[in-house]
Amino acid sequence: MHQEFELDLCRPGAGAPVGQSSPEPRRDAPAALIEDIPSNGLVAMARRLDGMEDLIVSDVLWTDDHGRITVFDLLDRPGVCHQIFRAVAEAGLIVDMIVQNAKSNGRAELSFSVPRPDVEQAHRITAEVVRGIDSETRVAADPGIAKLFVLGVGMRSHTGVARRMFGALAARGINVSMINTSEVRVSAVVEAGRGEEAFACLRDTFRRA
Repeated sequence: MHQEFELDLCRPGAGAPVGQSSPEPRRDAPAALIEDIPSNGLVAMARRLDGMEDLIVSDVLWTDDHGRITVFDLLDRPGVCHQIFRAVAEAGLIVDMIVQNAKSNGRAELSFSVPRPDVEQAHRITAEVVRGIDSETRVAADPGIAKLFVLGVGMRSHTGVARRMFGALAARGINVSMINTSEVRVSAVVEAGRGEEAFACLRDTFRRA
């Protein structure tokens, strides 16, 4: 497809005469952190890529400024999550990660993260909503979680990112309780007490990748 639409050729003004191919990329280069790329920067970074779909990890970050709300034995039916998140949104609370696990007997488990100062309010609002849905549903709040982020290009199309990320954490005995992915980021939640260790582990993993 690149050849058919001449995507492999430089555009006018992009650094090479019209009709000339881009410089041959380094095909032996692994994914790397941007901070490890020389300061002459964008050209060098681009040459690390094997093609338009290749992977480059730009950074690893972590934060412990969020908490988690978990709803147990939630009725697994349409509209239930809408009721919860409508109430949370009407209170002006920002939700970041959301994970719902389907369970047996028509029940599910729902977790979502909010900024730590909002955990108590989110817990109270969620409990009020689920009481009106079903008396068997329980709500718990965990104000101490750590969130890890691996950012880069090509995250969605490269399974190796998740494999290395979760493999490295597993080797340290660090449990992952929530996972979220996007085009540019893979996120994971671990217990707050191991956040700094998990961060150092992932930095080392992707620096050596």
